[in-house]
Amino acid sequence: MGNKLMDMKDARFTIYDQLKIEELFAYEKFSEYTKEMVDMAIETAEKLAVNDYYPLNPVGDKTGVHFDNGKAIVPPEFHAAYKKFCDGGWTAPAESYELGGQQMPTILNYLTQMLFFAANQSLMVYTCLTHSAGKVVETFGTDEQKAKYLEPIWNGTWGGCMDLTEPEAGSDVGNIRTKAIPRDDGTFLIKGNKMFISQGESDLTENLIHILLARIEGDPEGTKGLSCFIVPKYRVNKDGSMGALNDVVCTGIEHKMGMKGSATASLAYGDNNDCIGELIGGRGKGIITMFHMMNEQRIVVGMEGIAMGSTAYLHALNFARERKQGVAFGQRTGAQVSIIEHPDVRRNLLVSKAYTEGIRALLLYAAKCIDMQEITSDEAAKQNYSDLVEILTPICKSGGTDRGFDACITAIQIFGGYGYCQEYYVEQVARDCKITSIYEGTNGIQANDLLGRKISMKKGAAFQALINEIQASVAAAKKDSGLSPYAADLEKYLKQFIKITDLLRTRQSENGFLAYSWATPYLAIAEDLAVAWMLLDQSVVASAKLKTGGADADFLTSKINTAKFFISSILPQVTGRLDAIEKNDDTFLKLEDKYFID
Repeated sequence: MGNKLMDMKDARFTIYDQLKIEELFAYEKFSEYTKEMVDMAIETAEKLAVNDYYPLNPVGDKTGVHFDNGKAIVPPEFHAAYKKFCDGGWTAPAESYELGGQQMPTILNYLTQMLFFAANQSLMVYTCLTHSAGKVVETFGTDEQKAKYLEPIWNGTWGGCMDLTEPEAGSDVGNIRTKAIPRDDGTFLIKGNKMFISQGESDLTENLIHILLARIEGDPEGTKGLSCFIVPKYRVNKDGSMGALNDVVCTGIEHKMGMKGSATASLAYGDNNDCIGELIGGRGKGIITMFHMMNEQRIVVGMEGIAMGSTAYLHALNFARERKQGVAFGQRTGAQVSIIEHPDVRRNLLVSKAYTEGIRALLLYAAKCIDMQEITSDEAAKQNYSDLVEILTPICKSGGTDRGFDACITAIQIFGGYGYCQEYYVEQVARDCKITSIYEGTNGIQANDLLGRKISMKKGAAFQALINEIQASVAAAKKDSGLSPYAADLEKYLKQFIKITDLLRTRQSENGFLAYSWATPYLAIAEDLAVAWMLLDQSVVASAKLKTGGADADFLTSKINTAKFFISSILPQVTGRLDAIEKNDDTFLKLEDKYFID
């Protein structure tokens, strides 16, 4: 077996054969890239992930982050690995050459990030949040702010974090109470409290840049009154040098189920009336500014979830091949066989394989859409790619995290009693993975976003863009006699999904409470259809290569059979959800609070 983090053969097939990354090299932005450069980047990332990040994951889990007099002390071993990561240019590889990046295609950047997430989620959180903080400064900052903050953020000398959640607000950001008081010099005095702030405090970097939501005194209640601020741990002088310690105090760190190597802080701002922040993005534009960071993080979190699902699946696959127990199916006596020979174990592995490969492909497809949106000069195409990214974001976030966690739990099941013990790696990965379905808007919020906003945005244009892409893959598969029946099945479910979507859009105006009770099942249907689409699309490519004598017939056959298995054995499960939503039974409305017995 390979690295036990990601099936690299499948990953390369996805970016080269299915998504055709080399097409990007015809555009000026990526004209310096070649297949050899892509291979080198993947190999370098894999080496760092396997040799430096992966061995430290159990170390971080055991050591954890320690709180000492307002400071969060990360596992000491993290520092050297983080420095290697920064020195290798992995902090912002997709940024332009002018900004110190490698101008790497997003699709390649996402693939390498998934390797690092699979190797050590706790350590990678510090980096991915730093990148998102940098994008806010790059996109919305003034020239002075960019000059002060961007270079040390992009090279990893300084960290970054996103400060939203408050004790009384939670996901209700409109209820945020942290306030900003204007000062004579144009800066603001920040006063308030935040909690659950990943990398809200740590000793991993020299400085820490908080991107914070607060309400300027006198501005209206709700989300429209919020503004965004840069609040550095150490104040930054105009020449970029670090100044005095700002009045941002870490009051404690969270003791979590998993992700123990990641510092999650509670913070107090301005207890001494000396927390200084800079407005970024415009007064009252806080939600627009912050959502630029959050939308990137939602796709990133989807990558985190499926990356951990990937490593859990590969560990389980390795165990199932090595663990011998029982005799061959149908036999009463004989030599013990590897447990992968037992039907239930093999089915569990196939389910994890299908979801892992399908959702990873979906995330990389979204990444290519991001690339194409930026480089194409065709305005209609640019809008279409933008619409696809919009509607795929909640599907990628929820699908990556829920199915990633499922793969972790399935891995524990395959390990049996061993999997429940801390001595075995999959126990930690499951604990680490669970938070991803809660990060950056719970998956229930993603379901509401898909149903309430994305399917209706631009009069349904984004939804139709996704349907068009799936239908194109179905049409291509129908031309292959071996795949045509499976394409027809996907087409059948897709038509039912379109019908249900129209029904739900109508019902939102009739009884919104009941309509939104179907949001999560609706999102689950979308996820399964998206996975079936990606696997079918891959099978078309694999079938064509196989017919022309493509190398590695076993791998290509596996791709075809994985698609067939998913569409014939897993996808039919959407029928129950589709039928339930269509029936729209209103018993849900009758189950009032009093019927929940204490």
